[in-house]
Amino acid sequence: MSLNSQKFSLSAAVSAGVIYAACTLFVALFPSASIKLMGWLFHLSSAASVFGSMRVSFGDFIGSLLEVTIYLYVTSLIFVWIFNRSVKHQ
Repeated sequence: MSLNSQKFSLSAAVSAGVIYAACTLFVALFPSASIKLMGWLFHLSSAASVFGSMRVSFGDFIGSLLEVTIYLYVTSLIFVWIFNRSVKHQ
């Protein structure tokens, strides 16, 4: 069984974009809760001193969304290439 690299990569990139958009919306609506969650994630005793205040601008959102989706698309292409090569030998 081999994977279709274009379909898999596009699905992964779109999924990452949706998750990123939801995360950004959460940060925009609940900045203090976002700082607390990041502190827990990185085991920080004072997350506010590391992350400062969390503000989201539309330009930053669009730029970061493009970055996330492009990185994951390329990473998925590499993953599918490696996966398809590994199943051909079995």
